[in-house]
Amino acid sequence: MSHKKIVVGLAFLSLIASVITGYSALPKRYSLSEHLVQTSIFWTDKEAFFFLTVNTMGQTDNFVLDNLGKARYSYWACLLGSGPRFMDTRIVAYRLLPSGELQQLPLPVQTAGYGEWALQNGQVRYIPTSGGTNEHTGFRWNGEKFVPAPGQLNAQMSDDATLNSDDDEEHGASAGFLTPAARKAFQAAGWHYQHLTGYETQTAQATLPISLGKNCFDLTITKLIRPTSDEVRFDLMAGGVKNLEISRNGQQSSTQALWNLRGMQTVSRGDFEERIRRSGQPVRAPYMVWIWVVVFIFFTLLKLSGWGYLLLNLLGVKRRALKDMPTSYSFPPTTPSQFPRLDTPELERYTREFESLGFVRLLDFSLVSHTAKQIPTFFRLFAHTRNHCFAEVSQPFPQGKAPVPVKCSIQSCLQNDWTLAFSDRKPQAASSLLRRKRALGVCMPGSTTYELLQAFLQMRDQMCTDLGISYLKDNSLDAYIAKTQRAATDMREALKQKNFAIGISEVYYRKFSLQKTKSEYVWLGDYPKEAERRKQQFPTSVRAT
Repeated sequence: MSHKKIVVGLAFLSLIASVITGYSALPKRYSLSEHLVQTSIFWTDKEAFFFLTVNTMGQTDNFVLDNLGKARYSYWACLLGSGPRFMDTRIVAYRLLPSGELQQLPLPVQTAGYGEWALQNGQVRYIPTSGGTNEHTGFRWNGEKFVPAPGQLNAQMSDDATLNSDDDEEHGASAGFLTPAARKAFQAAGWHYQHLTGYETQTAQATLPISLGKNCFDLTITKLIRPTSDEVRFDLMAGGVKNLEISRNGQQSSTQALWNLRGMQTVSRGDFEERIRRSGQPVRAPYMVWIWVVVFIFFTLLKLSGWGYLLLNLLGVKRRALKDMPTSYSFPPTTPSQFPRLDTPELERYTREFESLGFVRLLDFSLVSHTAKQIPTFFRLFAHTRNHCFAEVSQPFPQGKAPVPVKCSIQSCLQNDWTLAFSDRKPQAASSLLRRKRALGVCMPGSTTYELLQAFLQMRDQMCTDLGISYLKDNSLDAYIAKTQRAATDMREALKQKNFAIGISEVYYRKFSLQKTKSEYVWLGDYPKEAERRKQQFPTSVRAT
C-alpha cells in the first residue's frame, strides 16, 4: 500500500470527523408532544370518572433536520439523529359531578402508565400490570381523593375461565379493557363503563351520552383526519385524538375540555433533560451508524486485498451485527393512526379472525430498543386464555422501502426454555444466523389463521408428548414481555457463537433454496435429537406399544 493512499485515507477520515463535529455543535431545538392513547370512563348516578392515558414524546432537531424533514426523502434524517429521544406514559384523572363541575384530580406519584381496573368496596381501583418493576404503583378512590394502592392482583384480575353469552353480546369489544370478573363486579355495583380510543366509529367525531342523576351530559371525542400522502414524514404522534370535551346535553355553551392536541411544544434544554430523567426510557442518537459508515469507506479506499481483506471484512460485519442487535426492548403503546402507511383493512381482517378463534386483544405497541438502527413496526398482541398462547399481527416499515405486508404469528412458551412459533410469513434468509436450539419455528405462507392455529396446537401437543414437558399457562402481558426480552438475549448469544464465515454462506444458500423448496420453512433445532434420546431411555417393550 503506497504512502499516498495512506495520506489520502487519513485526510478523508479527518474531513468526515470535522463534518460530524460541526454537525454535533449545531444549535438544537428541544420539543415535546403529547398524544391521547385511550380514555377509560366509569360513572354512576352520583359521579363520573375519566382516566386519560397520555403518551409524551420528546425529540431534538436543528435547522438541517427541519429542512430535511420537509424533503421527499425525509427518512434520511434518521441517520442524522432525528426521531424520539424518550417516550413516557401517564394517566390524567377527571371527576364530573351532577352539577356539571369538572375536577382534575391528582394521582399518586409514580402511578403506572398501564394497568387493570377493578372495584374495591364499591369504588374504582387501578392495578398496574406493565413495566415489571416495583417503582410504579396503583391507586383507588376513597370517596374524597385518589390514594396509593398496592399492586397485587385480586380475584377480579384472576383468570376467569367461565364465560357466558351476555359478556360478549351486551358489551362487545369495548369492554375488553375489563376482565369478565371485573365487569360483573362493576355491573353489580351499578357502575357503567366505556373505553374510547377514537376509532370506535368511521366518522371524525363520536358522542357518548352520560347520565348523572337527573342531568345528562355528552362526551364528544374528535379525531384527526388520517394523512393519505406517502411522503408525510414518519411521526409517532401523527393522527389520533384531536380533542375530548364534555358538555350538558344540548348546551354547547357549557362545553369543558378534557383534552386538546397542541402539537409539538418547544421547551428549554433543562426541562427536556429533566423529562428524560423522569421517563427512564431515553433513546440514544444513532452515532454508531456514522462510525460504521466511516470505517466502511476507509477500508474501501485502502483497497485491501486477499485473505486479509476477507477476514477483516467478515470480522467487521459480525462485530457490527452484534452492536446493532438489541439486548432489551421497551413496549410503548401505540395506535394505528401513528403509522400512516399501515394496511388497516388487513389488520382488521386478522383482528376479526383471531377474535373469532377465541383470542383476546392485549395491546397495540411498537418495539423500541437501545440500538441506533430501528425499523418502525406496528404490533397488535392477542392472548388465548384457553389454549394459552399468544398471537401477533405486525407490519414493519423499513426506511426507504415499501412497507412489509401485514402478517401474523402464533407463539407459546414451554417448560425447560422450549418455545414454538408458527407464522404465515415467508422466512428470511438471514434468520439462519439467529437460530436457537430450543426455539422452533414453522412458516406457512398463504395459510389461514384457523389452519395456522390448528397446526400450531397439533405440533405443540406432539412436542409435549415427545419431550415429556408441558406448555406454560401464563397469558399475561408481563409474560409476553419477559418472553420477548429473553429471546433478544438468546438471539444475540446465538449470533455471537456463530461461525460467521459459515453463517454468511448459509444465508446466500438459503436465498436460492427458498425459491425452490419449502424444506427451509421449518426449523426444529434440537427437538428431533432430544425426542429420540428420550425415546431410547424407555424399554423396548414400552416403545413397541
